[in-house]
Amino acid sequence: MQKITLIIFSVLVFGNVLIAQPTWSLEKCIQHVQESNTSTVRHANLEVEKNKIILEKTEAERQPDLGFSTNFGLNLGRTIDPSTNAFGNSSTLYNSFQLESNYTLYDGNQAKKRMKKSVLAVRSAQYDADQLTKDLSLNVLRTYLTILMAEEQLSNAKKNLSQTESWMRQTKNLVNAGLQSNVDLRNVEIQKARDEQKIIDRQNYLDRSYVSLKNILELDPSQSLKIAKPLKIVQPDESINKLSFKTIYSGALKTQPSIEGGELELKSLKLDKQIALAEKKPSVSLFGGIWANYSSRNMEADDSNSFMDTVTSNFITLIPGPDNYITASEIITSGVETKNKKYFSQLGENLGYGVGLNIYLPILDKKASKLNSEIAQVNYRQQQEENIQFKQQLRIEIQNAILDVQAAAKKLEAAEKTLSLLEASIVSMKNRLSLGNINAFEYKTILNERDSAEIELVLAKYEFILKKMVVEFYEGKNLRL
Repeated sequence: MQKITLIIFSVLVFGNVLIAQPTWSLEKCIQHVQESNTSTVRHANLEVEKNKIILEKTEAERQPDLGFSTNFGLNLGRTIDPSTNAFGNSSTLYNSFQLESNYTLYDGNQAKKRMKKSVLAVRSAQYDADQLTKDLSLNVLRTYLTILMAEEQLSNAKKNLSQTESWMRQTKNLVNAGLQSNVDLRNVEIQKARDEQKIIDRQNYLDRSYVSLKNILELDPSQSLKIAKPLKIVQPDESINKLSFKTIYSGALKTQPSIEGGELELKSLKLDKQIALAEKKPSVSLFGGIWANYSSRNMEADDSNSFMDTVTSNFITLIPGPDNYITASEIITSGVETKNKKYFSQLGENLGYGVGLNIYLPILDKKASKLNSEIAQVNYRQQQEENIQFKQQLRIEIQNAILDVQAAAKKLEAAEKTLSLLEASIVSMKNRLSLGNINAFEYKTILNERDSAEIELVLAKYEFILKKMVVEFYEGKNLRL
């Protein structure tokens, strides 16, 4: 009784967990790839971010710069005093400061063109990221449909096993009644074993398909994942035979990001050539600065240490007589003491500033400008060829997609007809088997044909869905079941 209670409790608890497990629709899977920042998408977004930083750097290069520098040193021997520009033989401590700025007034519009190129690079990187996201969405679609196909094949395999088990019970009754032999029963048992093997194979294929989808979505391997089955499977209609290559191709040119990205790359390479040619043009820049310096050899008079001598001199006059002279006092300064001029006083007295205009005209540049422009031209032509090849490849893919979906529709119709005929034949063969008119081998043969027809129908159905949605992908429609 306790075991029964435990089983019922487990079924209720874990059953509710399984029922409550959310399912993933195709739209949710695609949205997860686009918004969850998977590694592939992150790499593309980092390229966009890098180009935005380059654009910001290019814009900043057009602004004036401002720099401060200072130095401090000791000169020994006969050197020039930096404060007086006079030679001297004494050791000198010196210190200088400079504040300088430069601003480019004209550079042949190179900076402006580089900024335009950076803007194009940002847009081109964004188109590449968008194209990558679209391609990932198509991969999600393929894997999603593979899982639906695997689930249906597994379901058919289980149904066939159930029918084989019913057939085996019926055969046992016929053997017991003496209407069939043990050989017939053994053939049924062999068929049952094969059906069980198919279930194992189908389950393994389904599990591996789920692993592939988890890898694309970058989900944790331990995370449970269950996809939602569409309520209605699309069926072929007359519109399949009316698909227009011209309409689909013209739509693809507008909706495939790589097309616009290729055109932007052409514009960027055209700017490379213009930038290379602009290197031969003159450049004009404005510069200015403020500077000051200090030197230990810069001296000034020390009034507190100056001294003076008083000397009495007799001056002889031309007038005769012993008392005819004048006594006078003459002040003579015999020396002046000096001291180092104060640090901040020197900086103030030696403060200088200036502004100027610099003009540079390239004359010989070792053919750098010419060769760079030729390289840019070759790159431009290469990109033109790549764009042409991409469009040609796009045309081929669209033409093949149209042919594939039309062929898939016919294949699906034929597979449905084949299975329908085999199902009707099985009903008739089953009645004959119950009467003992046919043996187990004959009935097994028709069942195997039916199994193959079911597999072909499932493959044809999901092949048609995939081919139809590939066409919708090129039309620029959202992928949804």
